[in-house]
Amino acid sequence: MNGAESRTSPVGIDQERSRRDFLKTAAWATAAISAAGIGGFGVATRFANADHEPVPETVGPLTINYDTYLGLGDAAILSFALQLERLEGTFYANGVDAGIFSGPALAQITAIRDAEMAHVDFLTAGLQGAGAPVPPAPNLTYPPGVFQDPAAFLNLAATFEPVGIGAYGGAAAALESKEFLASALSIHNAECQHRVGINILQGVQPPNDLLFEPTLPLQAVVDAVAPFGVTPG
Repeated sequence: MNGAESRTSPVGIDQERSRRDFLKTAAWATAAISAAGIGGFGVATRFANADHEPVPETVGPLTINYDTYLGLGDAAILSFALQLERLEGTFYANGVDAGIFSGPALAQITAIRDAEMAHVDFLTAGLQGAGAPVPPAPNLTYPPGVFQDPAAFLNLAATFEPVGIGAYGGAAAALESKEFLASALSIHNAECQHRVGINILQGVQPPNDLLFEPTLPLQAVVDAVAPFGVTPG
């Protein structure tokens, strides 16, 4: 096997099954985006100071959801982002430790783990530097068997990544600090690379298969991660 083949190999996972599961994930993401018209924050009383119902804008093929994050403030947005990174970082760390991957697949999962943990450290330092409280780590929970089955693990990874991407893309324009905005966009770009990396492991062709990365409204992100123990409050 040459280098290119090793990078695009589905690592022993049935390609057709992975493709079907990917399409299910894509359908979920589309459904989440369609929820962009949800009114109000509905996540915690301290988020209830928005002065109007969020009305996402549409620009070309994109739905712009930053309006649903207005009123939270930079610290609250970064705190929620930190919890999302903890969710993903812990997930990938458990995947590395589970021993269900080897070779190029293990190297890819390890690289994503390291990046997510670096994001955790970066956001923690950012909150501390701004004098904002760092939220305690959430009590995370994952579906039974996800760390025993490579296909199940990758399917969940293919769900987590669009949520993180959509959250950063949705919230970025609501950030007041230009420094925080630049940091959020940088992390967003890294998360997009992770999505492509998971696509490669699932045998999705082409792995970079989106013209535009969808953004997600706040409530769609909250609903997506709540079953895993993550809340924005």
